[in-house]
Amino acid sequence: MRIWCLAVLTLPGAAILPVSAQVSEVPEFRQPATADVSASLRKVRAIRFAIDEAMPPFSYRNADGALTGFVPILLDAMCGDLKLSCEFLTRSRSAALASLDAGDVDAIVSFTGPDDADLSRHDFTRPFLRSFSRFATRIASPIGGITQRDLAGKRVGVRAGSRQQQFLQRYYPRSAIVTFESHEEMQEALRLARIDALFDDAFRLMFWFQGEASRGCCDFLGRGFGPGTGVSGSVSFMLRKSDADIRKVIDHGLDRMQLSGGFAGVYVRFFPDSPY
Repeated sequence: MRIWCLAVLTLPGAAILPVSAQVSEVPEFRQPATADVSASLRKVRAIRFAIDEAMPPFSYRNADGALTGFVPILLDAMCGDLKLSCEFLTRSRSAALASLDAGDVDAIVSFTGPDDADLSRHDFTRPFLRSFSRFATRIASPIGGITQRDLAGKRVGVRAGSRQQQFLQRYYPRSAIVTFESHEEMQEALRLARIDALFDDAFRLMFWFQGEASRGCCDFLGRGFGPGTGVSGSVSFMLRKSDADIRKVIDHGLDRMQLSGGFAGVYVRFFPDSPY
């Protein structure tokens, strides 16, 4: 299935929120570059993005069946600003890389970054979003902090084999680490008080708190663990190594979105609560 989005059009719900006090609190994820990209802008007039339609709030279909979400709305605004013709082709995450390598699309969203990529074939934009890992516990929990002493002897849930598990084993040796095969199983264990806390991606936790499955049981505990801790993630666009001009144009467009406040306007639309 193909969804065409020209620069003169906007996706459903694409209105950018006005800059406000709430918007001003949005983290700035990028350091805008100063390199001259005018040559690349003359060469690149259209970009094909692969979008997974089953990753709310990043990308999904609304009640009317229209493609929406943080990523397509952000890209739609960016392409309009740069006067590019942008095409969104729906691909599952598993199929997106094959489409990129086959030349069917020009860029795909990457939640893993260069560490897991073949850098002889692929290149990446600078990250436009970062996700930290955080602890969560029940709202009525007596646990008051996230130090080793606070969590000593406490049952802390974590996904088996995850980088969060490795982090806990290294820095929280006095906690009773309980591993789970799925996020849903781990979340339900916290809701039912079978564990005292859990440690997971902050975005995933934020949307669990807001959803029906949590039944309002839980909230974040302490602050997030960001870059340099080994448990923060970054979101960027992956491209073919040969498409350096497209990479430069996307990076330039994302920088402009941050500087103009457009990025913040889209961000608060889809992430009303801070995961940080």
